[in-house]
Amino acid sequence: MKGNRAGTMGTILIIYGIIIFTSAWWVPKGKEDTAAYVIGFITVLMGIAAPAFLSNRN
Repeated sequence: MKGNRAGTMGTILIIYGIIIFTSAWWVPKGKEDTAAYVIGFITVLMGIAAPAFLSNRN
């Protein structure tokens, strides 16, 4: 059975997004933690959209 690379890429992006998002809790308060929240949220959204954009439709 062939692996689904689009799904794997989406899963990896979602995991990285969650890690970035939760790591913002340990960053000192200021603009840096807000940027980490935004980047983590966008990465999770990219992980959700990646399988739709990267999958082959025959």
